[in-house]
Amino acid sequence: MAQTEIPSHLPADVAQVWSEFASKAMRLGPDFEAWCGQVARLRDAQRRIGSEGLIVADAKGNPMPHPAIAIERQAQAELRAWSPTFRSLGAR
Repeated sequence: MAQTEIPSHLPADVAQVWSEFASKAMRLGPDFEAWCGQVARLRDAQRRIGSEGLIVADAKGNPMPHPAIAIERQAQAELRAWSPTFRSLGAR
């Protein structure tokens, strides 16, 4: 496998992040895959919140914070933890 070849087992959203950043990464492998997964989760959560709003209806129709807010926060925390390893990639 070429160093920047996308692993076939990655889901499409994670593969997109891999494709975007692999050429800049100092090392590829399981850590980079995990980092790509967190970037993909963050982007998906942000996209959902952006299109559906911060407040959504629960099963009974009552307003509640969008569940993706928790996903977004958790992905942000994970990315901060990975920051020393992947700082040079400049991901958003």
